[in-house]
Amino acid sequence: MVRKVTEGPIRNKEKTRLKLLNAVGEIIKTEGYKGLGVNNIAAKAKADKKLIYLYFENVDKLVETYVRQKDYWSAFSEGIQGLIEANQGNFGQELASQILVDQFNFFLDAEEMQKVILWEISEKNALMREIADAREILGNELFKLTDPHFGGTDVDIRAIQALLIGGIYYLVLHAKSNGSTFCGLDINELPDQKRIIKSLHQLVEWSYTKAKK
Repeated sequence: MVRKVTEGPIRNKEKTRLKLLNAVGEIIKTEGYKGLGVNNIAAKAKADKKLIYLYFENVDKLVETYVRQKDYWSAFSEGIQGLIEANQGNFGQELASQILVDQFNFFLDAEEMQKVILWEISEKNALMREIADAREILGNELFKLTDPHFGGTDVDIRAIQALLIGGIYYLVLHAKSNGSTFCGLDINELPDQKRIIKSLHQLVEWSYTKAKK
């Protein structure tokens, strides 16, 4: 019988990497991005700060690794080909609206990513710009799949998607930051979350229907 290995250089490296990544998430949630210093991360992870440099090169690379793992669009890029294949190569209305609904549901519960997006839009930062640019590259690949549906029409799907995605970010951040309503909607409550989801489906449906006409 082969004995399961619970310790060793490789096993310990992965455990330490995970502890450091989890520490980044905890600090973002409780202290914000200003708490992401080497000493603070090491203390939260209960690890030697030298291991940050050993496993991630520097703090920025550590934070980048964490954000990319948690970011909806970065994570989505890994499964996009499977989604397209599951939809028989057609990036149509149903898939387009479901992606938006999934993003809304994800961002609503992703406290760390809410803090990251606030960081991204509140100050100039090379790391956040790099992550935002990576999202844009992925977004452009998605638009290559949707653009054929709207070619030769007056429906600007890129502008519509910008408004919908930006609206998702703002509605969630507004509700989670101060708990107030927006246009009479409180998306901290399930009934109003369902109203937003229904409207996302309707707006995407309108876009595709309008383009067909």
